[in-house]
Amino acid sequence: MNRSLTANVLSLALVLILLALPVMSHAEQATDREYINLPELMVMEDGTPVTSQEEFAARRQELLTLFADTMYGPIPAHGFETSFEVLEEGDTLDGTAIRKQIKIHVSTEKGSSDALMLLIVPKSDAPVLVVYGLSFGAVHTVLDDAQILASYSVRKYPNVEEDTRGIQADMWCIAQAVQRGYGIAVVFCDDFSPDNTRTYNRRIISLFDEPDFKGISAWAFGLERMADYLQTDENVDASRLVVTGMSRLGKAALWAGANDERAALTIATVSGTCGASMSRSNTREQIGDLNASFRWWMRDSFKTYNDRVNELPVDQHELIACVAPRKIYVSSAETDLSNDSQGSWNAMMMSRDAFRLFGHEVIEDNTVEQPPVGTRVFTESMAYHMRSGKHGINAEDWNNYFDYMDLYLQ
Repeated sequence: MNRSLTANVLSLALVLILLALPVMSHAEQATDREYINLPELMVMEDGTPVTSQEEFAARRQELLTLFADTMYGPIPAHGFETSFEVLEEGDTLDGTAIRKQIKIHVSTEKGSSDALMLLIVPKSDAPVLVVYGLSFGAVHTVLDDAQILASYSVRKYPNVEEDTRGIQADMWCIAQAVQRGYGIAVVFCDDFSPDNTRTYNRRIISLFDEPDFKGISAWAFGLERMADYLQTDENVDASRLVVTGMSRLGKAALWAGANDERAALTIATVSGTCGASMSRSNTREQIGDLNASFRWWMRDSFKTYNDRVNELPVDQHELIACVAPRKIYVSSAETDLSNDSQGSWNAMMMSRDAFRLFGHEVIEDNTVEQPPVGTRVFTESMAYHMRSGKHGINAEDWNNYFDYMDLYLQ
Protein backbone atom coordinates (compact mmCIF):
# COMPACT_ATOMS: atom_id res chain seq x y z
CA MET A 1 0.00 0.00 0.00
CA ASN A 2 1.48 3.38 -0.95
CA ARG A 3 1.82 6.28 1.44
CA SER A 4 -1.26 8.17 0.24
CA LEU A 5 -3.51 5.16 0.69
CA THR A 6 -1.98 4.58 4.10
CA ALA A 7 -2.81 8.15 5.09
CA ASN A 8 -6.39 7.78 3.97
CA VAL A 9 -6.82 4.50 5.83
CA LEU A 10 -5.45 6.04 9.01
CA SER A 11 -7.81 9.01 8.76
CA LEU A 12 -10.81 6.67 8.49
CA ALA A 13 -9.64 3.90 10.82
CA LEU A 14 -11.59 4.95 13.90
CA VAL A 15 -14.79 5.31 11.87
CA LEU A 16 -14.38 1.83 10.43
CA ILE A 17 -13.89 0.40 13.92
CA LEU A 18 -17.30 1.76 14.88
CA LEU A 19 -18.84 0.28 11.75
CA ALA A 20 -17.64 -3.15 12.87
CA LEU A 21 -19.23 -3.00 16.33
CA PRO A 22 -21.65 -5.77 17.30
CA VAL A 23 -25.30 -5.62 16.33
CA MET A 24 -28.00 -4.71 18.84
CA SER A 25 -31.64 -5.09 17.93
CA HIS A 26 -34.25 -2.41 18.57
CA ALA A 27 -36.04 -4.72 20.98
CA GLU A 28 -32.94 -4.96 23.15
CA GLN A 29 -32.68 -1.20 23.74
CA ALA A 30 -33.54 -0.17 27.26
CA THR A 31 -36.50 2.18 27.65
CA ASP A 32 -36.64 2.31 31.44
CA ARG A 33 -34.02 4.83 32.55
CA GLU A 34 -33.31 6.38 35.92
CA TYR A 35 -31.74 9.82 35.60
CA ILE A 36 -30.24 10.48 39.04
CA ASN A 37 -29.61 14.08 40.08
CA LEU A 38 -30.63 15.27 36.62
CA PRO A 39 -30.10 19.03 36.31
CA GLU A 40 -33.30 20.97 35.75
CA LEU A 41 -33.36 22.60 32.36
CA MET A 42 -35.69 25.49 33.16
CA VAL A 43 -34.10 26.54 36.45
CA MET A 44 -31.12 28.90 36.78
CA GLU A 45 -28.15 27.78 38.83
CA ASP A 46 -29.31 30.03 41.68
CA GLY A 47 -32.70 28.28 41.73
CA THR A 48 -34.67 30.94 39.85
CA PRO A 49 -37.33 29.41 37.56
CA VAL A 50 -37.07 30.19 33.85
CA THR A 51 -40.49 31.29 32.57
CA SER A 52 -39.78 33.74 29.74
CA GLN A 53 -37.78 33.89 26.54
CA GLU A 54 -35.53 36.53 28.05
CA GLU A 55 -34.85 34.37 31.10
CA PHE A 56 -34.08 31.40 28.87
CA ALA A 57 -31.54 33.50 26.95
CA ALA A 58 -29.69 33.96 30.24
CA ARG A 59 -30.10 30.26 31.10
CA ARG A 60 -28.72 29.30 27.68
CA GLN A 61 -25.57 31.33 28.24
CA GLU A 62 -25.24 29.78 31.70
CA LEU A 63 -25.55 26.29 30.20
CA LEU A 64 -23.04 26.93 27.41
CA THR A 65 -20.54 28.11 30.02
CA LEU A 66 -21.19 24.99 32.12
CA PHE A 67 -20.65 22.71 29.10
CA ALA A 68 -17.41 24.51 28.23
CA ASP A 69 -16.15 24.42 31.82
CA THR A 70 -17.19 20.79 32.42
CA MET A 71 -16.98 18.88 29.15
CA TYR A 72 -15.92 20.42 25.85
CA GLY A 73 -13.57 23.23 26.80
CA PRO A 74 -13.84 26.74 25.33
CA ILE A 75 -14.34 27.80 21.73
CA PRO A 76 -12.15 30.91 21.21
CA ALA A 77 -14.26 33.94 20.39
CA HIS A 78 -11.50 36.53 19.99
CA GLY A 79 -7.74 36.89 19.62
CA PHE A 80 -7.66 35.69 16.00
CA GLU A 81 -8.24 36.94 12.47
CA THR A 82 -9.91 35.05 9.63
CA SER A 83 -9.59 35.64 5.90
CA PHE A 84 -10.82 33.81 2.82
CA GLU A 85 -9.52 33.26 -0.69
CA VAL A 86 -11.46 31.59 -3.48
CA LEU A 87 -8.77 29.40 -5.02
CA GLU A 88 -10.86 27.92 -7.82
CA GLU A 89 -14.35 28.16 -9.26
CA GLY A 90 -16.02 26.18 -12.02
CA ASP A 91 -18.91 23.99 -13.10
CA THR A 92 -19.46 20.49 -11.77
CA LEU A 93 -22.06 17.71 -11.81
CA ASP A 94 -22.56 17.95 -15.57
CA GLY A 95 -23.00 21.69 -15.45
CA THR A 96 -25.86 21.69 -12.95
CA ALA A 97 -23.80 23.11 -10.09
CA ILE A 98 -21.04 25.55 -9.23
CA ARG A 99 -17.89 24.36 -7.47
CA LYS A 100 -15.89 26.74 -5.31
CA GLN A 101 -12.74 25.93 -3.37
CA ILE A 102 -11.99 28.39 -0.59
CA LYS A 103 -8.93 28.74 1.60
CA ILE A 104 -9.90 29.55 5.19
CA HIS A 105 -6.92 31.29 6.79
CA VAL A 106 -6.87 31.74 10.58
CA SER A 107 -4.05 33.66 12.23
CA THR A 108 -3.03 34.74 15.72
CA GLU A 109 0.14 36.24 17.12
CA LYS A 110 1.46 32.67 17.40
CA GLY A 111 1.11 31.83 13.70
CA SER A 112 -1.50 30.72 11.17
CA SER A 113 -3.31 27.67 9.83
CA ASP A 114 -5.21 27.00 6.61
CA ALA A 115 -8.21 24.81 5.78
CA LEU A 116 -9.71 24.03 2.38
CA MET A 117 -13.48 24.31 2.05
CA LEU A 118 -15.29 22.71 -0.88
CA LEU A 119 -18.60 24.44 -1.66
CA ILE A 120 -21.01 22.95 -4.19
CA VAL A 121 -24.22 24.88 -4.94
CA PRO A 122 -26.86 24.28 -7.61
CA LYS A 123 -27.10 26.85 -10.36
CA SER A 124 -29.96 29.07 -9.25
CA ASP A 125 -31.36 32.54 -9.77
CA ALA A 126 -31.57 32.97 -6.00
CA PRO A 127 -29.27 32.15 -3.07
CA VAL A 128 -29.75 28.61 -1.76
CA LEU A 129 -29.79 26.79 1.56
CA VAL A 130 -26.37 25.29 2.33
CA VAL A 131 -25.59 22.37 4.62
CA TYR A 132 -22.08 22.67 6.05
CA GLY A 133 -20.04 20.13 7.97
CA LEU A 134 -16.76 18.33 8.50
CA SER A 135 -15.71 15.13 6.75
CA PHE A 136 -13.63 12.17 7.88
CA GLY A 137 -11.53 12.29 4.72
CA ALA A 138 -10.00 15.00 2.56
CA VAL A 139 -12.50 16.98 0.51
CA HIS A 140 -11.57 15.31 -2.77
CA THR A 141 -13.06 12.10 -1.32
CA VAL A 142 -16.62 13.48 -1.05
CA LEU A 143 -17.24 13.89 -4.79
CA ASP A 144 -15.75 12.30 -7.90
CA ASP A 145 -14.58 15.51 -9.55
CA ALA A 146 -11.04 15.72 -10.93
CA GLN A 147 -10.82 19.46 -10.21
CA ILE A 148 -11.19 19.12 -6.44
CA LEU A 149 -7.92 19.86 -4.67
CA ALA A 150 -6.39 17.90 -1.82
CA SER A 151 -7.05 19.22 1.67
CA TYR A 152 -4.09 20.99 3.26
CA SER A 153 -3.51 18.33 5.88
CA VAL A 154 -2.92 15.57 3.27
CA ARG A 155 -0.92 17.46 0.66
CA LYS A 156 2.36 15.94 1.81
CA TYR A 157 1.22 12.56 0.45
CA PRO A 158 1.94 12.06 -3.27
CA ASN A 159 -0.95 11.19 -5.59
CA VAL A 160 -3.46 11.27 -2.73
CA GLU A 161 -6.24 12.67 -4.95
CA GLU A 162 -5.85 10.05 -7.65
CA ASP A 163 -5.86 7.16 -5.18
CA THR A 164 -8.86 8.17 -3.07
CA ARG A 165 -11.01 10.56 -5.14
CA GLY A 166 -14.74 10.21 -4.48
CA ILE A 167 -14.50 7.27 -2.07
CA GLN A 168 -16.81 8.97 0.48
CA ALA A 169 -19.36 10.25 -2.03
CA ASP A 170 -22.08 7.99 -0.59
CA MET A 171 -21.64 9.64 2.82
CA TRP A 172 -22.36 13.14 1.45
CA CYS A 173 -24.91 12.68 -1.35
CA ILE A 174 -23.89 15.97 -2.96
CA ALA A 175 -25.51 15.14 -6.30
CA GLN A 176 -28.80 14.46 -4.53
CA ALA A 177 -28.51 17.72 -2.58
CA VAL A 178 -28.06 19.67 -5.81
CA GLN A 179 -31.06 17.91 -7.36
CA ARG A 180 -33.12 18.99 -4.35
CA GLY A 181 -31.93 22.60 -4.72
CA TYR A 182 -29.49 22.60 -1.80
CA GLY A 183 -25.77 23.25 -1.48
CA ILE A 184 -23.12 21.40 0.51
CA ALA A 185 -19.95 22.83 2.09
CA VAL A 186 -17.28 20.47 3.45
CA VAL A 187 -13.92 20.78 5.24
CA PHE A 188 -11.77 17.79 6.22
CA CYS A 189 -11.78 17.76 10.04
CA ASP A 190 -8.01 17.28 10.13
CA ASP A 191 -7.52 20.66 8.45
CA PHE A 192 -8.77 22.21 11.70
CA SER A 193 -7.59 19.60 14.21
CA PRO A 194 -6.17 16.17 13.31
CA ASP A 195 -8.24 13.39 14.84
CA ASN A 196 -5.21 11.83 16.46
CA THR A 197 -3.86 11.74 20.00
CA ARG A 198 -0.35 12.73 18.86
CA THR A 199 -1.13 15.51 16.39
CA TYR A 200 -4.52 16.98 17.37
CA ASN A 201 -2.90 20.22 18.56
CA ARG A 202 -0.73 20.96 15.52
CA ARG A 203 -3.12 23.15 13.54
CA ILE A 204 -5.84 25.46 14.95
CA ILE A 205 -5.19 24.49 18.55
CA SER A 206 -1.51 25.47 18.24
CA LEU A 207 -2.55 29.08 17.60
CA PHE A 208 -4.02 29.57 21.09
CA ASP A 209 -2.55 29.49 24.60
CA GLU A 210 -5.49 27.55 26.01
CA PRO A 211 -4.73 24.09 27.44
CA ASP A 212 -8.43 23.13 27.52
CA PHE A 213 -8.99 23.92 23.83
CA LYS A 214 -9.38 20.36 22.54
CA GLY A 215 -10.63 18.48 19.48
CA ILE A 216 -14.41 18.83 19.71
CA SER A 217 -14.19 22.56 20.36
CA ALA A 218 -11.54 22.97 17.63
CA TRP A 219 -13.91 21.35 15.14
CA ALA A 220 -16.75 23.55 16.37
CA PHE A 221 -14.45 26.57 15.96
CA GLY A 222 -13.80 25.44 12.38
CA LEU A 223 -17.53 25.10 11.70
CA GLU A 224 -17.98 28.66 12.89
CA ARG A 225 -15.30 29.85 10.45
CA MET A 226 -17.11 28.00 7.65
CA ALA A 227 -20.26 29.92 8.58
CA ASP A 228 -18.24 33.16 8.50
CA TYR A 229 -17.48 32.57 4.84
CA LEU A 230 -20.90 31.25 3.87
CA GLN A 231 -22.49 34.46 5.13
CA THR A 232 -20.50 36.38 2.51
CA ASP A 233 -21.11 34.21 -0.58
CA GLU A 234 -23.69 35.55 -3.03
CA ASN A 235 -24.83 32.03 -3.92
CA VAL A 236 -25.67 31.17 -0.30
CA ASP A 237 -28.79 32.10 1.64
CA ALA A 238 -27.23 33.10 4.96
CA SER A 239 -30.60 32.81 6.72
CA ARG A 240 -30.76 29.09 5.87
CA LEU A 241 -27.49 27.61 7.07
CA VAL A 242 -27.62 24.02 8.32
CA VAL A 243 -24.75 22.60 10.39
CA THR A 244 -24.31 18.84 10.33
CA GLY A 245 -22.01 16.05 11.43
CA MET A 246 -21.88 12.30 11.95
CA SER A 247 -20.48 10.37 14.93
CA ARG A 248 -17.72 12.38 16.66
CA LEU A 249 -18.26 15.12 14.10
CA GLY A 250 -21.94 15.03 15.09
CA LYS A 251 -20.84 15.88 18.61
CA ALA A 252 -18.92 18.84 17.19
CA ALA A 253 -21.87 19.91 15.04
CA LEU A 254 -24.21 19.86 18.04
CA TRP A 255 -21.74 21.84 20.14
CA ALA A 256 -21.32 24.33 17.28
CA GLY A 257 -25.07 24.57 16.63
CA ALA A 258 -25.78 25.18 20.31
CA ASN A 259 -23.30 28.06 20.33
CA ASP A 260 -23.73 29.61 16.89
CA GLU A 261 -27.10 31.25 16.32
CA ARG A 262 -26.43 31.54 12.59
CA ALA A 263 -27.28 27.84 12.18
CA ALA A 264 -31.00 27.68 11.41
CA LEU A 265 -30.95 23.89 11.78
CA THR A 266 -28.54 21.58 13.57
CA ILE A 267 -28.34 17.93 12.48
CA ALA A 268 -26.60 15.36 14.69
CA THR A 269 -26.31 11.91 13.08
CA VAL A 270 -25.47 8.95 15.39
CA SER A 271 -23.62 11.39 17.65
CA GLY A 272 -23.86 9.26 20.81
CA THR A 273 -22.13 10.01 24.10
CA CYS A 274 -21.32 13.71 24.56
CA GLY A 275 -23.43 14.29 21.47
CA ALA A 276 -27.21 13.94 21.52
CA SER A 277 -27.34 10.98 23.92
CA MET A 278 -27.72 11.44 27.66
CA SER A 279 -24.60 10.88 29.74
CA ARG A 280 -26.58 9.62 32.74
CA SER A 281 -27.97 6.10 32.50
CA ASN A 282 -26.18 5.57 29.20
CA THR A 283 -26.35 1.84 28.54
CA ARG A 284 -23.72 1.86 25.79
CA GLU A 285 -20.59 4.01 25.51
CA GLN A 286 -19.76 5.47 28.94
CA ILE A 287 -17.97 8.79 29.31
CA GLY A 288 -15.08 6.88 30.89
CA ASP A 289 -14.78 4.79 27.73
CA LEU A 290 -14.75 7.93 25.63
CA ASN A 291 -12.19 9.71 27.79
CA ALA A 292 -9.91 6.67 27.77
CA SER A 293 -10.02 6.14 24.00
CA PHE A 294 -10.26 9.74 22.77
CA ARG A 295 -8.54 11.89 25.37
CA TRP A 296 -7.94 14.69 22.84
CA TRP A 297 -11.63 15.41 22.30
CA MET A 298 -12.60 16.91 25.68
CA ARG A 299 -11.01 19.07 28.33
CA ASP A 300 -8.74 17.16 30.71
CA SER A 301 -10.89 17.74 33.81
CA PHE A 302 -13.85 15.97 32.20
CA LYS A 303 -12.27 12.62 33.07
CA THR A 304 -12.87 13.34 36.76
CA TYR A 305 -16.53 12.48 36.07
CA ASN A 306 -15.73 9.02 34.68
CA ASP A 307 -16.98 7.27 37.81
CA ARG A 308 -19.42 9.91 39.00
CA VAL A 309 -21.52 10.70 35.96
CA ASN A 310 -24.55 11.47 38.15
CA GLU A 311 -22.65 14.46 39.55
CA LEU A 312 -22.31 16.16 36.17
CA PRO A 313 -23.80 19.67 36.41
CA VAL A 314 -25.17 19.30 32.88
CA ASP A 315 -26.58 16.64 30.59
CA GLN A 316 -27.27 16.48 26.89
CA HIS A 317 -30.94 17.46 26.96
CA GLU A 318 -29.65 20.87 28.01
CA LEU A 319 -27.26 21.08 25.07
CA ILE A 320 -30.08 20.26 22.65
CA ALA A 321 -32.18 22.92 24.39
CA CYS A 322 -29.46 25.51 23.69
CA VAL A 323 -30.34 25.20 19.99
CA ALA A 324 -33.77 26.74 20.73
CA PRO A 325 -35.50 28.64 19.26
CA ARG A 326 -33.77 27.30 16.15
CA LYS A 327 -34.35 23.76 14.84
CA ILE A 328 -32.77 20.43 15.83
CA TYR A 329 -32.73 17.07 14.03
CA VAL A 330 -31.31 13.98 15.77
CA SER A 331 -31.02 10.59 14.06
CA SER A 332 -29.99 7.10 15.09
CA ALA A 333 -29.32 3.71 13.50
CA GLU A 334 -30.97 0.49 14.62
CA THR A 335 -27.87 -1.68 15.15
CA ASP A 336 -25.53 1.08 16.33
CA LEU A 337 -24.14 -0.23 19.62
CA SER A 338 -22.32 2.94 20.65
CA ASN A 339 -25.00 5.51 19.87
CA ASP A 340 -27.57 4.60 22.57
CA SER A 341 -30.53 5.72 20.50
CA GLN A 342 -32.94 5.59 23.45
CA GLY A 343 -30.68 8.05 25.28
CA SER A 344 -30.79 10.38 22.27
CA TRP A 345 -34.58 10.15 22.06
CA ASN A 346 -34.89 10.83 25.79
CA ALA A 347 -32.63 13.87 25.51
CA MET A 348 -34.83 15.24 22.74
CA MET A 349 -37.97 14.69 24.80
CA MET A 350 -36.45 16.34 27.89
CA SER A 351 -35.35 19.40 25.90
CA ARG A 352 -38.84 20.32 24.72
CA ASP A 353 -39.69 22.94 27.34
CA ALA A 354 -37.10 25.28 25.85
CA PHE A 355 -38.72 25.07 22.41
CA ARG A 356 -42.22 25.36 23.88
CA LEU A 357 -41.22 28.63 25.50
CA PHE A 358 -40.92 30.14 22.01
CA GLY A 359 -44.33 28.83 20.97
CA HIS A 360 -42.89 26.15 18.71
CA GLU A 361 -44.45 22.78 17.97
CA VAL A 362 -42.62 19.92 19.69
CA ILE A 363 -42.84 16.12 19.72
CA GLU A 364 -46.01 15.03 21.48
CA ASP A 365 -46.19 13.36 24.91
CA ASN A 366 -47.26 10.01 23.51
CA THR A 367 -44.40 7.67 24.47
CA VAL A 368 -41.06 7.44 26.24
CA GLU A 369 -39.84 5.01 23.61
CA GLN A 370 -38.35 6.20 20.35
CA PRO A 371 -40.36 5.58 17.16
CA PRO A 372 -39.95 2.29 15.30
CA VAL A 373 -37.24 1.87 12.70
CA GLY A 374 -38.13 3.71 9.49
CA THR A 375 -40.55 6.13 11.20
CA ARG A 376 -39.87 9.85 11.04
CA VAL A 377 -41.12 12.41 13.53
CA PHE A 378 -41.16 15.94 12.08
CA THR A 379 -42.29 19.03 13.97
CA GLU A 380 -41.67 22.76 13.54
CA SER A 381 -38.76 22.81 15.99
CA MET A 382 -37.44 19.24 16.17
CA ALA A 383 -37.20 16.04 14.17
CA TYR A 384 -36.03 12.49 14.76
CA HIS A 385 -35.64 9.23 12.88
CA MET A 386 -34.04 5.85 13.38
CA ARG A 387 -33.12 3.96 10.23
CA SER A 388 -32.13 0.33 9.81
CA GLY A 389 -28.45 -0.52 9.62
CA LYS A 390 -25.42 0.48 11.63
CA HIS A 391 -23.21 3.40 12.55
CA GLY A 392 -22.78 5.81 9.67
CA ILE A 393 -24.76 8.04 7.33
CA ASN A 394 -26.37 7.15 4.02
CA ALA A 395 -28.86 8.28 1.38
CA GLU A 396 -31.84 7.42 3.59
CA ASP A 397 -30.61 9.82 6.26
CA TRP A 398 -29.97 12.57 3.72
CA ASN A 399 -33.35 12.15 2.05
CA ASN A 400 -35.02 12.51 5.44
CA TYR A 401 -33.00 15.66 6.13
CA PHE A 402 -33.84 17.12 2.71
CA ASP A 403 -37.55 16.32 3.24
CA TYR A 404 -37.46 18.16 6.56
CA MET A 405 -35.76 21.16 4.95
CA ASP A 406 -38.41 21.17 2.22
CA LEU A 407 -41.12 21.44 4.88
CA TYR A 408 -39.59 23.77 7.45
CA LEU A 409 -36.74 25.81 5.90
CA GLN A 410 -38.34 27.32 2.82
